[in-house]
Amino acid sequence: MAFFLIQLALMIIGAVVHILVDRSVRRRTLGRAAELVLLWILVPGGAFGILAGIGHVGPNAPEIAEGIGPDFIPSMFQWELGWNDIAVGVLGVLCFRVRNRGGWLDAAVWALAISYGGDLAGHISQYYIHDNTATNNVWAIPAEIYIVGAVVIAWLVYRRTTPRSVAVRGPDAARGVDETEATSIS
Repeated sequence: MAFFLIQLALMIIGAVVHILVDRSVRRRTLGRAAELVLLWILVPGGAFGILAGIGHVGPNAPEIAEGIGPDFIPSMFQWELGWNDIAVGVLGVLCFRVRNRGGWLDAAVWALAISYGGDLAGHISQYYIHDNTATNNVWAIPAEIYIVGAVVIAWLVYRRTTPRSVAVRGPDAARGVDETEATSIS
């Protein structure tokens, strides 16, 4: 339970504070606020995804499985889920780099939405169909609803309110930095 509550609090408080203290030339615009919400879901969410993945594949896998429900035992499925969490987590964390924003942001949003959306469907079915009231099954549901809903809505707002050159090529485009100039060594 604490894992999910800490994750949600960090995402929400981090986004609100960042929006309030933002110094970007695009600050206080709807597109910039949506970008910051995306970043505060993807980057910390990615870090928590990596931690969860390590839990699923690491030495504590039996305890993690037990916390998900009484019928869960460490298995190949848990191993695969762990590596999926790590992969989506790394993708989210790498959005922290400004030069990775453009298309990376799109990839991270949809990888996270599909992965967590599938997890959400599984947790809900476990709760309603199999009466699985284990803490890590039940508390995953509100976290996944918020994360999937907020990331898709923020992405839609960001893409509709941000100039295409910035949304596709990343924030350097807004500053007039040509990527070939920024990476050349002369």
